[in-house]
Amino acid sequence: MNFGNQLKNLCEKAENEIILVAPFIKNSIFKELLKLTNPEIKITCVTRWRIEEILMGVSDIEIWEIIKSFPYASLWLRNNLHAKYYRVDKQCLIGSANLTANALNWSKKPNFELMISVNSDDDELKNFEHQLFNNCIKVDQVLFNLYQSAIVEQKELLSLKLDSNNMFGLNKNTDQNIIKNWLPTLRNPEDLYFAYTNEYDRLTNIACQNAIIDLSVFELPKSLSKTLFNLYIGIQLLEKPIIQEIDDFITIPRRFGEVCDYLNKIKGEEIDYINIKIQWQTLMRWFLYFLPSRYGLSVPNYSEIFYKYQ
Repeated sequence: MNFGNQLKNLCEKAENEIILVAPFIKNSIFKELLKLTNPEIKITCVTRWRIEEILMGVSDIEIWEIIKSFPYASLWLRNNLHAKYYRVDKQCLIGSANLTANALNWSKKPNFELMISVNSDDDELKNFEHQLFNNCIKVDQVLFNLYQSAIVEQKELLSLKLDSNNMFGLNKNTDQNIIKNWLPTLRNPEDLYFAYTNEYDRLTNIACQNAIIDLSVFELPKSLSKTLFNLYIGIQLLEKPIIQEIDDFITIPRRFGEVCDYLNKIKGEEIDYINIKIQWQTLMRWFLYFLPSRYGLSVPNYSEIFYKYQ
């Protein structure tokens, strides 16, 4: 079965909406699928970008350039995505095929894949779409540039492929609840690299303890340069659930107290206000240090305003 032609035909006939969900998407395939699509319809694409996988060539971040050419299109990232789901208006294709030439039977050596055509009225599919966007990051030009920089940096370290034996070891047994509710504890984010490189003698005891806790929630290859380390932390920081909520909240510039109140609300815990202020001050430092192209801080009239570059 030529799933590529089937999906392309559906995209060409789309009247209202297209949703494309796949972990791996090749730029040429994405372009071919949307070549004859009406540019006035809504297009939503969800994929995952892991730097190692991009370098291995299984997926292309350049699909962002195609998405930008459609006025009502958006691109989202979900790092734990495995589902392959394609909906055009009320017609769905679900199964195993990514948006690659081998998967869609557009190559000389196609994969053995399964795709089933179903109607989108199914309640489980509606629930899937509803759940899909939990913990997703919406791609914008700043985020794309961040990934592009990380990929360029890592091209010089080709030995850092996706290899579980070459991953930084502190994260292996981290409780998922810790990851879900995690906020940074290390007050000086520039010290995190010292812990990563085992330069513990450069840290105080409390900084050392906090750095180890913070490192445990990241997946990091070994032997990263400091520049690449910072890019990895910045990208993965945006994947954390609470961080995403705060990131959305500060789409509008916010005063210090506003963010503290919001943080207190979403944490849902009995925390005194002094600790909430410390948590926001720490997170603000991390934002400015690891994601300087995404966030900014101004202090008009002695009041801190934190904002996200648009």
